[in-house]
Amino acid sequence: MTEGHDHAVETTDKAHERAAEVLADLVSVASADRVYSEPVVAGDRTIITAAEIHTGMGFGYGLATGARRVASWGREGGPRGGGGGGGQATGRPVAVVTIDPDGVHVQPVWDRTKIVVTALTGLGAIGLTLMRLRRAARLHP
Repeated sequence: MTEGHDHAVETTDKAHERAAEVLADLVSVASADRVYSEPVVAGDRTIITAAEIHTGMGFGYGLATGARRVASWGREGGPRGGGGGGGQATGRPVAVVTIDPDGVHVQPVWDRTKIVVTALTGLGAIGLTLMRLRRAARLHP
C-alpha cells in the first residue's frame, strides 16, 4: 500500500507542478508589454497601440486507489488517476495612442461586432423579461 500511496503522491505533485507552469505562462500573456505595443516612430509622430487581454484556465485531477479493483489490462490494485485542463488567451486592439507636436491623442478602436452582439443580447434579455412579466400578469391578475 505504501508503494501505491507514494506513486499517487508523486503523480499528484507532477500534476500540480505542470498546472503551475501553465498558469504562469497564461499570466505572462497579460503583462504590460503585451497590452501596449512597441512605439512606432514616423517623423515627429509616435504611435502606440493598446490591447485588451483576456486569459482563462481550468484544470482538474482525480485519483482512485483500491486493492480489490482490477484494471481493464489486468493489473490489480494500485492508484489510478486522470486529469485534464485547458486554457485560452485572447486579445483585441482597443485604442491607438498618437504622440505628436500637438500633444497626445487617444483614438478608441470600435469593435462593431462586439457592439452588435452586446446590443442583441441586451434586447433578447429585455424581451424574455417582458414575456415572463406578461405571463405572470395573466396567471396572477
